[in-house]
Amino acid sequence: MSIINYILRKVIAKSKFPLFHVSNMLFFIEKRDENKFETLKRQIVENEFFSDMQKKMYMELFMKAQRHYYSLCLFKKIWRESKYSFFDQDTDLCFNPLSSFPESHKITLIHFDKKYIFRLTDFMNIWMNALTKRSLFIPHPILPINPFINKPFRKHHLLKVYLKLQDTKFQIPFLIQKFYKYKFNLAIFEIEMYPELRELNIENYMKEESPLTMFLDIIYMVEIFRDEIDAPIIEAYLPEESYKDVVQKLKPMLRSHLYSIVSCNPIKKDYFLKKVIDDLKFFFNRYPEFGTAEYYDVEVEEELNERDILSSMSPLNNV
Repeated sequence: MSIINYILRKVIAKSKFPLFHVSNMLFFIEKRDENKFETLKRQIVENEFFSDMQKKMYMELFMKAQRHYYSLCLFKKIWRESKYSFFDQDTDLCFNPLSSFPESHKITLIHFDKKYIFRLTDFMNIWMNALTKRSLFIPHPILPINPFINKPFRKHHLLKVYLKLQDTKFQIPFLIQKFYKYKFNLAIFEIEMYPELRELNIENYMKEESPLTMFLDIIYMVEIFRDEIDAPIIEAYLPEESYKDVVQKLKPMLRSHLYSIVSCNPIKKDYFLKKVIDDLKFFFNRYPEFGTAEYYDVEVEEELNERDILSSMSPLNNV
């Protein structure tokens, strides 16, 4: 018997209504796949055999039972919070004192028998990093991880944070709103949001990836379209200052190229394929020796070095 059923029977036993009037309420049975409110709707509200007076009586009893239930939940919450000690931490994740922020910008979570205080903005960043986790360009969202103990938060933690965010003026990120909509179910979230996550992975790659990895991907990109755009072979062993210049100038084309091969939207793929070819053709018509030793007037290293190893790890080689 569930707690709400136990409380409901006690309430009925002490109610002002004659027992034979509320006998049906004693058989308030919750199915495995529904919550108590769905049960109430199915057995009471939508029951065609009950009069309006009976439904009103049953609702009154249920609400009284609910008040007792919420009182027990509150007592349990107070007891739990008094039982556990705080984790030894007095700063946010950027090492700013937590005391410098108003209480409305912080939240306390009990996790593995300890209380942790987080800035809401820190928790949103942790949450977003988890939802946008990727393997190369393949989405692999996970539940947010507690950075202090490296263990995932549970759904009730996320619900508490989400409700606290709603009470503030913070803009809740779109992905977090969608995750809440799908009841924090990772499988459903990944299925429904897969196209958006793929494209978001491109943007994260453009922000986070190292210049050397981008440089190697640009070499690979130019090699793919070299016959169409009449481009030179970009030297793989340019000095750091030179290859960073290559990345800075060809980064917009790399972004278009990634959309043309990673996006799930066929219209976008066609658009960006044409765009990357046109942009590269225009660029190399203007700078025909770009990316070569002659263009930068430097001596190129001929021996093999670490870039050969990194080249095999280039994300574009695995798309």
